[in-house]
Amino acid sequence: MKNLLIITQKVDENDDLLGFFAGWIREFSKNFDNVFVITLAKGAYELPDNVFVYSLGKEAGSSKFIRFIKFYWYLLKLVPKSKGVFVHMSPIFAISSWPAAFLFRKRIFFWYLHRSVTLRLKIAEKLSYKILTAAKESLNVKSIKIIELGHGIDVENFKTERRLIGKPDFLKILSVGRISKIKDYETLIKAAAILRDRGLAFKIKIIGRPVMPYDFEYFEGLKKLVADLGLKDFIEFVGFIPYSNISHYYKEADIFINLAPTGGIDKAVLEAMASASLVLVSNAAFKKYFGDFGDFLIFKHGDQNDLSQKIQELVDLPEENLRDIVGFLQESISKNHSLKETIYKISEIIK
Repeated sequence: MKNLLIITQKVDENDDLLGFFAGWIREFSKNFDNVFVITLAKGAYELPDNVFVYSLGKEAGSSKFIRFIKFYWYLLKLVPKSKGVFVHMSPIFAISSWPAAFLFRKRIFFWYLHRSVTLRLKIAEKLSYKILTAAKESLNVKSIKIIELGHGIDVENFKTERRLIGKPDFLKILSVGRISKIKDYETLIKAAAILRDRGLAFKIKIIGRPVMPYDFEYFEGLKKLVADLGLKDFIEFVGFIPYSNISHYYKEADIFINLAPTGGIDKAVLEAMASASLVLVSNAAFKKYFGDFGDFLIFKHGDQNDLSQKIQELVDLPEENLRDIVGFLQESISKNHSLKETIYKISEIIK
């Protein structure tokens, strides 16, 4: 039998960061006889009958010792039945599962994308058979084991028929991501002040929440900046939105803006592209997905003047040009980052 063991941090379709992974599990279930999932915690989900979820109990407040015992109990039970072990985003899980994988001669396939390079990541790279990632820009670690496979976006979930911005009563602008300094939201706020002074009618929604202690300090600074610039009527911090509801916000936005510097490919931008939203980014790594429209859609990182100008240029474009842009972006996502293709390629590698 061709079974797969998946190890992940959370199975919960409402989680804002990991809610998408339930869709991955569903897609894996189409490629394997059975899918076993060991997860640190679980929440709400609906999965096929050939998927079996084993929680370590963090959602119920289990101790680290109990989670340790359960983890190795499940490994000893499930690794022998599986074709391979797919570890999602957690170097410590890749390291911890290696003894059982080695004992039963199974390979570890480690999915990872992050800017930082830690000692745990370096060890996980050595112990894994392959390092799977969305795009090579998503990793700073160097290894001959790395395979680029796309981000795995559920294109059908975000697809919509929409009007393009044309000359709207007011422009709907969206940004999605954790409230943290690397997201550079202050540049968006300053650009908003420029657009307001030009007389543009708009509303900006920022979806996300602070997580780390220093994120909360940064968030307070953002709220103060909004107040100081008199932008409370123009900018809304929406906060936490369950992943199962996030597509609605993409579908109603005219322009999606991501302000992170050049580096990894942010999944939120790809989801916006799939929803036929226009996108503006300061990450030059997206250029290969923007084709000839890169000059329109990439602004200088940290430059509110350039960002405000790019927004104005999109507003002024004829509808025919806008349709060409969003059509290309949707095709680019389907070609390079679709969920079905990404999971199929991972499954074939594991088999």
